[in-house]
Amino acid sequence: MKKPNLFIVGQPKSGTTALHQFLGQHPEIYMASIKEPHFFCDDFHQESDRYHQTQLFFDFREEKDYLKLFTKIKNEKIAGESSTQYLYSQVAAQKIYEFNPEAKIIIILREPATFLYSLHSHYVKFTEENEENFIKALTLESVRKSGKMLSPRVTSPSYLYYSERIKYYEQVKRYYDIFNSSQIKVILFEDFKNNNEQTYQEILKFLQVNPNFSPQYEAINVNKEVKFKALNNLANNQIIKNITKNIFSQEFNEFVRDKIVERFFWSEAPKSFMPKEIKIQLMKKFQPEVIRISELLGVDLVKQWGYDEI
Repeated sequence: MKKPNLFIVGQPKSGTTALHQFLGQHPEIYMASIKEPHFFCDDFHQESDRYHQTQLFFDFREEKDYLKLFTKIKNEKIAGESSTQYLYSQVAAQKIYEFNPEAKIIIILREPATFLYSLHSHYVKFTEENEENFIKALTLESVRKSGKMLSPRVTSPSYLYYSERIKYYEQVKRYYDIFNSSQIKVILFEDFKNNNEQTYQEILKFLQVNPNFSPQYEAINVNKEVKFKALNNLANNQIIKNITKNIFSQEFNEFVRDKIVERFFWSEAPKSFMPKEIKIQLMKKFQPEVIRISELLGVDLVKQWGYDEI
């Protein structure tokens, strides 16, 4: 049974879904049909089980089950998956290396303040976050670390520790400490968003597959707002999801989410933007982290992300 040799490890809300789909169109690349198996982040598996006092989340915990995601590989040169919590996980980098030390790693980074704003909105929509006010959600972190005021639907409590999410230096360095730098490709969400084609071609060269292939680019994860809150809450009930998954399949659940929930329970809406004064306040707070990750990568993210203007 073939093993995957490509891992898009994060971040969430940074173009991983689009990249997963675009790469999957390439004739030399096989991408798993289930986008986020999250097999290698045992720390979140255990935390989730403790919090919910049962195994409610994370379906792929045994290697034999995980490898079933890749049984349809034919002669593709690259086989990959995308699990956006691998970057945040403290154990995933080591476990991926132990599984396949020759693997290639793709990391997507997004300007920290905007990333957190988008992540919070995403968690509210999928009912993992029960505090709809962004600023208040950020201030709840210390309380939540003591086990209070957490959403009963959050996959793992750590998902809502927002200040931990933007420790880019620590997260990226875990991969550089373990893998050879030639096996790691770091891209910026802003570059990918503004120029799909150029970023895509760079990734194909990194993967050493035919760089002349162009996928069918399309808008992925267009901004939407919840239209029917009660129905959305019901559709995102994990107990119901687990029942339907066992009766049908995980692919069925993803079909329901993509084709029914997001189509009928959500509606396209103009993208909301963080108030400028709040963004500036957060950027000032995050500036030291941006300096550190810039030095690690040898890229002036301070300038690229506008942190030199605050």
